[in-house]
Amino acid sequence: MDLLYILHVTFIVFFMSIPFWKIKYLKYGVYAPIILATIWIIFDGCPLTRIQEDLNDEYFSKVLLQNFIPNITKESTARASYYILLAVTVIGFIRLCPKNLLPIYNK
Repeated sequence: MDLLYILHVTFIVFFMSIPFWKIKYLKYGVYAPIILATIWIIFDGCPLTRIQEDLNDEYFSKVLLQNFIPNITKESTARASYYILLAVTVIGFIRLCPKNLLPIYNK
């Protein structure tokens, strides 16, 4: 396996696991998806994807998702990636301060 492939998968697992971290780590890690999305905006995509030549100008996540959704487009993959990063951030913040973000706790 290619080192960049392993690095990409490691990043995906890292970011998807953030909402499950202990609170003492979550209060720092919850900002990581926002930082990643900012990097994607600045570099017009993932810098690792730009380095990985065998992707043929495709997103790594698109190449990965094509195994499950054959007709997925590059734009759909980008939207899904941003949505997942947003969901990870929101879930993380809900875990950090549920009393401020969930009305059920305000009773």
